[in-house]
Amino acid sequence: MLVLCALLVGFMIAAESRFAFMRIGDIRLEPANILPQYAVWGVITPDQERFWPSFWLAKGDYVRLLEAYYPVDVSLELRGWGKFHLNAAPLIPIYKVYWGGKFWYLSAEGKLWLSSLPENKILAEHTAEGLPVLTWGADRATPIDISQVEGNIHESSLPIPLIKSWYRMTKELGWDKYVKFIQAGVKEGTPVVRVIFYTAGNENGAQLLLPNEADRWAETGLAVKKLYGGISNLPPDVFIDGTYKGKILIRNLIDDKKGEIKTKAQEAKEKTKTKKP
Repeated sequence: MLVLCALLVGFMIAAESRFAFMRIGDIRLEPANILPQYAVWGVITPDQERFWPSFWLAKGDYVRLLEAYYPVDVSLELRGWGKFHLNAAPLIPIYKVYWGGKFWYLSAEGKLWLSSLPENKILAEHTAEGLPVLTWGADRATPIDISQVEGNIHESSLPIPLIKSWYRMTKELGWDKYVKFIQAGVKEGTPVVRVIFYTAGNENGAQLLLPNEADRWAETGLAVKKLYGGISNLPPDVFIDGTYKGKILIRNLIDDKKGEIKTKAQEAKEKTKTKKP
């Protein structure tokens, strides 16, 4: 029996060496040319290429590697003896995010990647560039685990349903076409959202500081409408804090800036006084 098994194994090795019937026969990519061939074939090990069942068993690692470097959702199917079908569906950015000094795209699945990636040329059509930029503050939870960063495409911890509620509410309140930035930050330890509007010159204009929960924005929206007749009438230098219950606070941004400059000048003056001769 052992002799028979040895002969069978030897026969298979000789046949494989001559006819390569255990090699990967084909990987059909769909859509065609969405990924470069060096990406499709370059991450397959020589052993996997020679023995296709080992490649099939390691398909999870293969898919994860492609999805780590290209903005696509990948699936791999076996379609015959050593023949595979690779489907790569381009990701769809839903928002453009500013975080860590860089601009990123965010998909509905929570994936985050740089908006400047050359690989973004394969993205599906999207409207992210036409929406207000979401600024994720440094005082908020870091959206990706820096210690686990691999490749270009990252799984983020950004709260997609919450973020969607912010954008949805700006539309329901009729603010959306005037909004330049939606900033997620923290005020005195409590998560808040700052909505920054355009000026006529496309600069930063009026600002609203709002609760983290979008369903609480309507109260501030009603107050703004009563005071100014609507968002479009807001002076470019006004700051409205709507994080208080039952009231809003209104300040002038120019006065705040003057006060900040005055404070810094006073600090510099005090430091000069305390210097020893």
